[in-house]
Amino acid sequence: MKQRATRQLGALYDALAASRDHPTAEQLFQRVRRVLPRISLGTIYRNLDKLREHGRLRVVRLAGGEARYDAMTAAHDHFVCDHCGDVVDLPRCGLTPSAAALRADGYEVHWHTTALYGVCKRCTSSHRGRGAGVAPRGRRAQAV
Repeated sequence: MKQRATRQLGALYDALAASRDHPTAEQLFQRVRRVLPRISLGTIYRNLDKLREHGRLRVVRLAGGEARYDAMTAAHDHFVCDHCGDVVDLPRCGLTPSAAALRADGYEVHWHTTALYGVCKRCTSSHRGRGAGVAPRGRRAQAV
């Protein structure tokens, strides 16, 4: 059975596709409400699930954070700023876990992502010359 395309689904996908910041469901809800003021948060979640089921978005879950959504479905990795929380797309790194070994062991691997954590250029620049380092937002990643 083919899913029908609704105005809500189209507006949500348009908002996500225009985003480069890997928004949360709440952020998408606020953006779509500018176009469709009567849309509910429940409708946003239902349509996010539909888009995920049809392979039109990826759910990005990073250390200590809530689910974020990404319209870029091609394989790629992420950089996460410990200070401001920005998530930036990176080309796929050469370091790939052994999915074949996991599959041989009975696991079902759908996709993977590598996340690098540190301080983005904007946060580094804004703290230069102040004599203080950039404090992380409460989560610590293991150094690479």
